[in-house]
Amino acid sequence: MRGDLAAILKDAPTAVRRAMIEDEPNLAPGAAHVMGRFWSAARECKSYSSMPGAEAYRAAAASESTFRCLLRALATYAPHVSTAHARLVSEEWYDRRRIPGAKAVRQKARRDGAIWPLSWRRMKSSLDAAAIESSTRKRYTASIDRCATVVAEGLASERLGFIAACELSEAFLFHPDEARRVKPVTAGNYIEGLIALGARGGVSEESLTAMRVISSDLRDQSSLEEKNKYERLSALMERGGYGHVADRIGALRARAHALPAHSAARRRCMQQAVVCAVIVNKPPRKSDLVSWRFGDQIARDVDGTWRAEWEQEKTGGGTETGAIWPEICEILDEWILDGRPDRLVHIRYQELVGRNWLTLDDNEPYRNLPTELTKAAIGVPSHDLRTLAADYMRRHDPAHAANVIAAHLGHGTRQAGEAYRAECDGVAAQAIWQEARMTIAGRLTDQPASARQKIEREKRFMDSPAGEL
Repeated sequence: MRGDLAAILKDAPTAVRRAMIEDEPNLAPGAAHVMGRFWSAARECKSYSSMPGAEAYRAAAASESTFRCLLRALATYAPHVSTAHARLVSEEWYDRRRIPGAKAVRQKARRDGAIWPLSWRRMKSSLDAAAIESSTRKRYTASIDRCATVVAEGLASERLGFIAACELSEAFLFHPDEARRVKPVTAGNYIEGLIALGARGGVSEESLTAMRVISSDLRDQSSLEEKNKYERLSALMERGGYGHVADRIGALRARAHALPAHSAARRRCMQQAVVCAVIVNKPPRKSDLVSWRFGDQIARDVDGTWRAEWEQEKTGGGTETGAIWPEICEILDEWILDGRPDRLVHIRYQELVGRNWLTLDDNEPYRNLPTELTKAAIGVPSHDLRTLAADYMRRHDPAHAANVIAAHLGHGTRQAGEAYRAECDGVAAQAIWQEARMTIAGRLTDQPASARQKIEREKRFMDSPAGEL
């Protein structure tokens, strides 16, 4: 016997109580009692009936199985109720379930070079004193940290030279943990940081030259991989380019709206949608994207306009989006609300100030998260959308696109955008040449026969290899 449902559910909203009473034969074991305790706790805590607080969930369920039963009952009999605060309680139950030794612990701030081998630490002062840009020194230090981690795992030698570079390359490309494998160009950059340390620290030139051979080989491998990128972009353009990206964002939002506010699937869908949307507006590098915090790099004005402004890790230069497109501001609002009613957006933003924009908490996600999200959403890594943006601008106005692309993508030097600049120059030249051909063709119709023959000879000459020179 379940008892008198009307009495058990006395504090539940009328519509919820009526729905459960009418469906009494099909109620899951324990569903009525946990729902009764939940709504009584919500009333006692003076929570909004449309979005009860976390305290109500904690008071209603003394075990995780009971808590999950409550969530299923809410999804069935009170789908209009936002369960956003249930996420906090759900995470608490997950934490209790984890093995103590495997529990994730936030990495403590540590002194630069603390994990380096002793021989590397002795050379650090020379690198610190080198006459290089602070952003370059920061990049070198981060690269050496990556190499030091591999050495600490016993996968590479600390003695700088050919063998160490080979072992580091092998570890970076084929690490036992697949999540920690990197592309050849990234591995080459890490080793370049170590070469810079050795060059300032007195390592023999022969050893450094041997390491540069490995670094150069990694960059050659990277050049070969560029073909794969253009094949991916070609396939994306065939699917509609940015139009396809927009359609996928819309589909992800629709799917998220159909899921309960507390579900991990809903947050993942919105996470994919918001990352794709922000990259469409202006494509930051993934290393910058994962570090943004509300109220600092990305902020919301009182009128609902979002803006982003940040210092680029790779170049050290600043860049910004200006006012983000209204359609994308709407998606950002949905993301931070995380299933809450729209009227709470201002309060919710203030709660999140200082927190990471991708995790909605104090923790910063791993660097490759944007790539994983865009691959899952549209089939290409996040960096490909930078190239796609450049391709759109090149086609729109090739004569001026090179400088626009450099500003839009945040290139720190002219050399950084040489490949894009060469493509823009080529497209501009083709446009000029096509215009000249059209002019000649137009003159043919307005000239007498003898003049047309002369123009035709001129046109054939221009179309010949000699004319192109």
